[in-house]
Amino acid sequence: MAKRSKKAKYTLKPQIKRWLKLSLILMSPILLYVCYYAYKEFKAGLIKYKAFGIYIPNQYKVHGIDVSHYQQIINWKSVKAMNIEGVNIDFAFLKATQGTQTIDLQYFQNRLRARKADVAVGAYHFFVASKDPVQQANLFCKIVQIRKGDLPPVVDIEKEYHQSSDKIRKNLKTWLRLVERRYDAKPIIYTNVDFYKNHLEGYFDSYPVWIAHYTKLREPNIEKEWMFWQLSEEATVNGIKGKVDFNVFNGSKEEFEKLKIK
Repeated sequence: MAKRSKKAKYTLKPQIKRWLKLSLILMSPILLYVCYYAYKEFKAGLIKYKAFGIYIPNQYKVHGIDVSHYQQIINWKSVKAMNIEGVNIDFAFLKATQGTQTIDLQYFQNRLRARKADVAVGAYHFFVASKDPVQQANLFCKIVQIRKGDLPPVVDIEKEYHQSSDKIRKNLKTWLRLVERRYDAKPIIYTNVDFYKNHLEGYFDSYPVWIAHYTKLREPNIEKEWMFWQLSEEATVNGIKGKVDFNVFNGSKEEFEKLKIK
């Protein structure tokens, strides 16, 4: 009778076992985060509103929002799919940085997910007038990657931080110059009507402006023609928990396409 051959048992080498165990330990937080994000994104997708909840002037054809980490995890597919009487979200400005050190960590996921949902994106920096403008520009340029189809970079300047108008303008000019050189695109200045009139009017006429002005009675009351108008901070948009800023573009859909980075 022939003897049965014993099958050789394969065992992992101790080094490979240690490597696999270490890899599992290192990957566990990443896997947990991915699962957590997917769950929160799914839950955000269940957030639905009957309307945008604000007055929207009907003469504007391009609409958008601006967000930061305060809106938490967003379901961008739901954002893009929302359409109320022909109004939908065409663009989103995403907070990327603030001052000389602060990075909005939600920016990276917002940028990735919004692009995948076919929402045109732009990045903005919250400017702190009392801090070094070179360091602020360097931080923004380090974090923000602009590609074809994106909107121009934005600087959000709305607080004095106990600085004189001359100092505010000088620091802002430095930031604008450095960022424009880096991306070969003219940045947009975001501010409110009062700040613009008190500190910026007549000094930055070559730059497009995005004005915050929360009233349905009339458009932003400034002499310069504005490009974007943030008309409310109380909008409700599918896929986003809570209120969000709502904006309109001052131009046609064709003009909006021309604004995008080529």
